[in-house]
Amino acid sequence: MNQKRIYSGLILSIMIVLTLTSCIQQKPVTIGFVASLTGSTSELGVNGRNGLMMAVEEINTTGGINGKLVEVVVKDDQNDPDTGLAVDRELYEDGISFIIGHMTSSMAKLSLPFVNENKLLMISPTMSSYELANQDDHFITVVSSNDIEADFIAESILKNGGKNIAVIYESQNRSYTETIKAFIASELSVNGGGIIYEEAFQSGDNPAYLEISNRVINAKPDSIVILAASFDGAMFCQQFYKSGNQVPIYLPLWAMNNDLILQGGDSVEGVYIPSLLDRESQKPEYLAFEKAYLDKYSAEPTFAATYSYESAMILFDTLKKANSYDPDIIKKAIIDKGLFQGLQGGITIDEWGDASRSLYLYSIKNGEFKKVE
Repeated sequence: MNQKRIYSGLILSIMIVLTLTSCIQQKPVTIGFVASLTGSTSELGVNGRNGLMMAVEEINTTGGINGKLVEVVVKDDQNDPDTGLAVDRELYEDGISFIIGHMTSSMAKLSLPFVNENKLLMISPTMSSYELANQDDHFITVVSSNDIEADFIAESILKNGGKNIAVIYESQNRSYTETIKAFIASELSVNGGGIIYEEAFQSGDNPAYLEISNRVINAKPDSIVILAASFDGAMFCQQFYKSGNQVPIYLPLWAMNNDLILQGGDSVEGVYIPSLLDRESQKPEYLAFEKAYLDKYSAEPTFAATYSYESAMILFDTLKKANSYDPDIIKKAIIDKGLFQGLQGGITIDEWGDASRSLYLYSIKNGEFKKVE
């Protein structure tokens, strides 16, 4: 009888241990996603969230990360640095060590010091300010820094015969827009040109679109650069269109969203815009992602959606192979590997966690983004 009790007790203990072990193995891997999901810059954040959720569904369908499913806690930073810091702190207090986001460079001012201090790991799909590059921090980006974008825009202006430009730039995302403005000015000055008029505006604060546009026209530039998100870019283009403007207009890749065409209509026809995506790519991986995204969201994937997907897959792949959830170990593993396969080609990440990628020039023709050869 005693032996039976001992045997039964042993079996029960083993079952408890196995049950507890199973529960531990099934505990999900929780990551954070932080972006502007409301307001005039929400197109970037919403598309980024959609791309991330595509990656989460894919990894969970194939068994998760070493048997653990992935869960996402989504936060809206409202494109406000103070709000961004607050939601980063909420994620940290909930025990989350990995964050995909933020989406605009202005959010780095308060968020990045917090991430570094608490040794989290932030992977951003779209924060590209040159001010964030070449630093040993807990920040990894999958997008090239905006000095490369600025040189690309300046080169396009020069090739189209321009050199004396007017610049309208958004002031909340100053670390992005002012950096591009400065690099464009430097490149044009080498070629005998420069910025002959510039004016800042604040998104979401009822910008004086008409008055600013009139001042730009009165300056008589040979090219106009609007450094803003898609909504504000479209609003300025509408004013220039109404005035009969014939001067070429250039927008940043920040505005390369479907909203630009939806909001701008005929007024954005012919504008030039750099793209991090080759929308004509025939890579099987990209075509499969494009179809799945279109089926799910009834829209073409933007660069924000694509890069958020890639950011997540880089994180998931590294977590799986490193078999660790220590942000320091994962950061080192990403940097040590250095080259990752993206949906359209290789993504090179250097010793500072900064990415290098190709750019493509697009123009809007008949309501569609068309590559400029």
